[in-house]
Formats: sequence, C-alpha cells, structure tokens
Amino acid sequence: MEKSYGIEAARAQLGDIADHARTTGETIALTRHGRTVAVIGPADVVAPRQGVSATLLFPRNDDQIVYLPGVPHPGDPIIRSTEIGEERWTVSKVEWYLRDDGHASLFLHLDPRRTEK
Repeated sequence: MEKSYGIEAARAQLGDIADHARTTGETIALTRHGRTVAVIGPADVVAPRQGVSATLLFPRNDDQIVYLPGVPHPGDPIIRSTEIGEERWTVSKVEWYLRDDGHASLFLHLDPRRTEK
C-alpha cells in the first residue's frame, strides 16, 4: 500500500521521504485534508500529468486560457498567432494557486520586452 504524509508534516522530512522513494522504488502521497495533492517517487516511475491548462497573462490585460503540453519555466518562449502575425514572448514568472478543494490554477506572466513582429 502507498504511504502518505500530510503535506505540512512532510515539509520537515522531505529529504528523507525522497531518499526512501529513491531507494525502495515506492511512491509516497502528500495529502492535504485527506486528499492527495502530490506524489513523490523515483523519477522513472512518477510521470507528470500530460498537459496542463494555463492562463497566459499578457501586459495589455488580454489574458488567454490555453492548454499546454507541460508547465513552462521562466525564460521559455511562448509564440502566439494573431491576426497580424506571430508574437513572441518569454515566460517571466510562473504562479500556482492551490485551492482547498484540491484544484490548482496556473498563471504564466509573459515578458513584453521579448515581443517581435
């Protein structure tokens, strides 16, 4: 059976939990209010969820909700097609908001200094 830790209690033991997962091959669930919010396990066993919904935050307040194959990192490019051509942006900040019901929202702040065309 999969082990589980409350997320607050796991915070202080994260190194030990990761070592246990690596050496035994077990996955360990991190929970909040009894619901699994994350899983720690060997890197070759724990696969990230395929695809993620994200809100792109453009400086002109024309936010756009998109579906991405994964979570970008700061510095990654985002290319958006518009009526007048392509716009190129750079992710400047990644923010997650976790709700009590276990749902998460992902917001990507985009750097306007990297626009082209």
